Amino acid sequence: MLPNNLLKSIMRKFCVVPVTLIGFFFLTACANSQHVDHQAKNQFVTEFYAWVENVEKIKFKSYVGEGTAIGAVDGLLSNARGNRQDMLAGAIIGGLFGGLLTALMEGDTTGYEYQLAAVDGDLVSVIADDKSAEQGQCVSVRVAGDVRIRLEPMGMCNEAAKEYSQF
Repeated sequence: MLPNNLLKSIMRKFCVVPVTLIGFFFLTACANSQHVDHQAKNQFVTEFYAWVENVEKIKFKSYVGEGTAIGAVDGLLSNARGNRQDMLAGAIIGGLFGGLLTALMEGDTTGYEYQLAAVDGDLVSVIADDKSAEQGQCVSVRVAGDVRIRLEPMGMCNEAAKEYSQF
């Protein structure tokens, strides 16, 4: 027969795993990608179907140059009490570190500008950070604080165009 202290210790260790798994399950259940961001509160939301007329690759503005300059000035001033070689080395290392850190924080600066022909006849331009569709394809567009473009079967645009022409 096991002593009472040892039995309690074993029971605690075996209970920790199921409780941890149950807690993890509840936390992951809350992390649903279908939820709406808080920034979308009190926003105008519209959805429509459109055909992609054209897609152009664009570059978003990068602040790597500014980050490099700030890092270089910081490195220079941090070594101001040293000799010129220390100051130069500090500026170079600070500039490299500032530029690298800025580039890592920015991530990919490539984007895409879509020219869309909505089923109601409107022409719309949308800038997005990913390439979801090609020229001639049907997409659904949701505008609610941010813009989401999702590829759809061609029939969805044709159906929406028929419904719109009835009005």
